[in-house]
Amino acid sequence: MRKTEGIASIYNSYVNDLYTYALYLGFEKEIIMDAIHDVFCKIAADEKALHDVSNVKFYLFRSLKNRLYDIYKSDRGHVNLHTIESQELPFNILVTVEDKFISKEEQQQIENQIAEMLNSLTERQREVVYLRYVQEYDYQQISQLLNISVHGCRKLLSKAMLNLREKYGSLILLFLLS
Repeated sequence: MRKTEGIASIYNSYVNDLYTYALYLGFEKEIIMDAIHDVFCKIAADEKALHDVSNVKFYLFRSLKNRLYDIYKSDRGHVNLHTIESQELPFNILVTVEDKFISKEEQQQIENQIAEMLNSLTERQREVVYLRYVQEYDYQQISQLLNISVHGCRKLLSKAMLNLREKYGSLILLFLLS
């Protein structure tokens, strides 16, 4: 397999997840696609970029988030790195449930309930819930992506889940297990 075929395959496998994640971070569609293409251009230009990578999906998420931060910084003028790392970007999850067996009315009700639950969390808590339960990252990967310690990551997710359980009881478990 030629190098470009390998990169194209990786691109096709992960572009939708990368795009969705960047949307949740609050970036505009054009900026997201530019950033995704920048990441893949960098990979294509450096033959060894993915050579020692153990988790390609995580590498791509991290690269995309870094590229989006670079774009964010350049759009806002000069901002120091500490300010960017400590600042929370908006993280909004748009919930879609595609189940042919559920009527549109029930589907809308479920989407509204999940959206209400997630909107009760802080942006950072929504992001950690998304990364853990939707993208299935482990705590080490999430901590690297969010620039926090593993302990801080566990604490953030625990606090989010506690918040959800206090407000919604066992209903939250049904959505996480489905």
